[in-house]
Amino acid sequence: MRLLPFAAAGIAALCLAAPASAEDTKPCGPGLICASNPQTVMAAMEKAEYKPKLSKDGEGDPLIESDESAYHFDVYFYGCKANKNCDSLRFEALFEKAPENTPEFVNKWNSKKRFLQAYVREDGQLGVAYDVATIGGLNAANFTDVLDWWNSQLNELASFFKEELNLPDEKPVEKPAT
Repeated sequence: MRLLPFAAAGIAALCLAAPASAEDTKPCGPGLICASNPQTVMAAMEKAEYKPKLSKDGEGDPLIESDESAYHFDVYFYGCKANKNCDSLRFEALFEKAPENTPEFVNKWNSKKRFLQAYVREDGQLGVAYDVATIGGLNAANFTDVLDWWNSQLNELASFFKEELNLPDEKPVEKPAT
C-alpha cells in the first residue's frame, strides 16, 4: 500500500510535464506532403485541381487560401519554429456572424461528428476546423484522403445548416437564352 502515494506522484508528474516538441526538422521525403515544406502542400492541392494561394498569417507562418471547395477556406501551418519546420496543418472555414451561432448549435454538430469540429468565436462568427499532423510526411493517397474528408465534411455541414436552420432549397440557376 505504500506504493500508492508514489504511483500517484509519478502519474501527477507525467500529467504536469510539458508536451514534447513535435517540430518536423527532417527534410520532407521525395513524393511526400509535409507541413515543413509548404510547396509540397501547394503542389498536392494543385494536383487535386484546387487553386491555392500561398501567403503568410499574422505571425509570419505559411498560410494557404483556397476557394475551390463549397466554401472559402484557409490552411494554417502549426507547430512552426521561426516560421518554418511546421508539423501540422489546420483546414479552417469561417462563416458570417448570425444569431444562430451559439454554443448549443455547434455542440449539436460536434456531438455527432469526429473530424470537422465547429466553434463560435467571440465576435459571433462560426468556424469549422480539421487538423492534420504531417510529421514524417503524408503520401499522395493520404493527402488526397485528407482533402476528400475536408470536402465531404463541408458538404455534410451544408446539409446540417439547411436542416437545422430550415433553409429553403436552392433554386437551379437558369441558363440565359441564346
